[in-house]
Amino acid sequence: MPDQDYKELLQRVEKLETQAAFGKGSKPKKSRAPSEYNKFMGEYIAKEKKEGSNKSHKEMFTAGAKAWKDSKK
Repeated sequence: MPDQDYKELLQRVEKLETQAAFGKGSKPKKSRAPSEYNKFMGEYIAKEKKEGSNKSHKEMFTAGAKAWKDSKK
């Protein structure tokens, strides 16, 4: 009997951990493919970092968003 109780307890703990990680009763979400904006921003930030920009992360994202907007005009 103790082995069975132990196994049941492990199953309950595993279930609770899953619920805590993904929300009660929900399943893990599937990842979506990056949008064009996500790709643009990734490339923009990488380019800024490679050029040795002294901008903060927030400043780079602000400049990237403006560049995205300007590219769509």
